Amino acid sequence: MEPNTKYWNKDRMPSVRIVFDNIISKSDALKAVAAGDGKVDVVTMVTPSEAMAFKSDNAKIVMAKAKTVLVGVFNQNKPDSPWKDIKVRQAMNMAIDRKALIEKGEGGHAELIPAMIQPGRFGYNDSLKPYALDASKAGEVLKAAKIPDATVAIGAGEDQKALFDAMTEQLAKVGLKTKMVDPKGDDFDVKLVWHFDWSPQFPVGVVHREFFGKDGAFRAMPEDPQFDAMFAKLLATPKLEDQEPIVRDIEKYVYDQANVLFLYSPHTLYAVSNRVSFQPYDTFMLELAETKIVKGQ
Repeated sequence: MEPNTKYWNKDRMPSVRIVFDNIISKSDALKAVAAGDGKVDVVTMVTPSEAMAFKSDNAKIVMAKAKTVLVGVFNQNKPDSPWKDIKVRQAMNMAIDRKALIEKGEGGHAELIPAMIQPGRFGYNDSLKPYALDASKAGEVLKAAKIPDATVAIGAGEDQKALFDAMTEQLAKVGLKTKMVDPKGDDFDVKLVWHFDWSPQFPVGVVHREFFGKDGAFRAMPEDPQFDAMFAKLLATPKLEDQEPIVRDIEKYVYDQANVLFLYSPHTLYAVSNRVSFQPYDTFMLELAETKIVKGQ
């Protein structure tokens, strides 16, 4: 991609040629950026384990607190699903030590959030707190739920193995075993789903709707008329200052309903050569207008 010298915003005028390489493997890309020879300057989607292993005098790991969210979607569509019971869903939320998950599953690279929106963002509801850990109460409810074989099938990818192991350790304390299943299939109890808010100020349309709306891509439960009605009200509200209280109400509603296992907001990690000045975006989108070659390089 060549710089667009006719770009309308003179303050963000691009100045470097961008070359995308989608063929090189992640491991080779990390080696190349670490070498500092200019073949690779930025590697995206770096995992916490890759970040911890990355060592270089020619490059560094850049972290951004992007508008991301990681949750566990409860499968309420399975026949006789125990997750149809709100008390069971809330109990699972009380069985999880999120701070420990962040350390063991993400190497500390995540932010604790109560539901779907990060503190300080549009629509954040400061009356909410992350579900408090209460293994005793959670264990009583989950035992009474008679989950088949006392085993929770967790849909997770291989890159989420550390998180799965940490969840396994915690759920054992409330009398539950786990098994790891293919996240692309339907044979799960809880599926780990990462998503991000690419919008300026429309988290409900971009994030909440995908999990809880009638046309949501990640919804694994019956349609929720109450959520859909609240979303329709938001769509019918033109002024931004009038929208935010509705977003806060929606955030509280999904928190109370606990149709997902609320976890945290993962940080976005990049490996970046010292040759370039790189500015990550909090929308997670890879925008490179401000990326420049450092003088003398």
